[in-house]
Amino acid sequence: MQTIIKNKLLSSLILLALGVLLIIAPLTALTTYVRIIGAVLLCGAAVRLVAHFATKKEDRAPISLLIGVVAAVFALILLIFAGKVVNVLHIIFGILLILNSLLDLVIGVRLPAGKIAAVILALLGILLGIVIVINPAAFASFITRIIGGVLIYDAVVGLVTALLGRKTAKSNLLN
Repeated sequence: MQTIIKNKLLSSLILLALGVLLIIAPLTALTTYVRIIGAVLLCGAAVRLVAHFATKKEDRAPISLLIGVVAAVFALILLIFAGKVVNVLHIIFGILLILNSLLDLVIGVRLPAGKIAAVILALLGILLGIVIVINPAAFASFITRIIGGVLIYDAVVGLVTALLGRKTAKSNLLN
């Protein structure tokens, strides 16, 4: 039980630090995550390329080389242009939100009952999508801060739970 409590305390402290980082520097944190994904992908691409060239020439599959090269190029793009990748992803998300909300608007206009609520919600979705496309950095910052707040909440709950568990475990040892 003591090991579980120590692990919970450690993981809660890590989540707390991560949550604070996401709230204080959301765009830096997102860019860092994109770079981490790029680094992991680059390692995977390197392994694939080494495996391809380590295989006997007659057993090599051309697709293996292609996958390795494409993965390496994509990884380098993530590493070099991490900030722009974050913005592009949010722009794509905003466009998808606008398109989906336009469909909701069409459906809402054709509804006999509850039409006004559906139309208003669809228009809000369109407006939010436009805001995301126009200012993706603000959206990324906002969402990242919300995630940071949720992580801090989870960390605090975890710390309280672990400390209560620790107190309970100690009192059980004394009895």
